[in-house]
Amino acid sequence: NRRAVDEEVDERTQFEIYYPPFEGAIEAGVGSVMCSYNKIRGKYSCENPETLQRDLKERLGFKGWVMSDWLATQSQSINAGLDQEM
Repeated sequence: NRRAVDEEVDERTQFEIYYPPFEGAIEAGVGSVMCSYNKIRGKYSCENPETLQRDLKERLGFKGWVMSDWLATQSQSINAGLDQEM
C-alpha cells in the first residue's frame, strides 16, 4: 500500500544517498519533478515543506515546478511547495 509507507530517514542520509540524483537532474536543467504517495518522516511527500520547499527548492536550487502524482495529495499541498496538483 503506497499510502501506508512512511520513510524514516535522517537529514544526512537524505543528502548523501537520496539527493544526489536530484542534484544531477537539477544541474542538467530538468524542468519538473513529481512527488508521490508515500510519507517522509510522517508527512506525505507532496505535502512535505521540508523536502519540497526547503531542500529541493531552497537548498538544491530547483527552479522548475513540482507536480503531484495522480490523487497523491491529501490537503492544501500548494502551501508546502507543490506547484501543480493532479
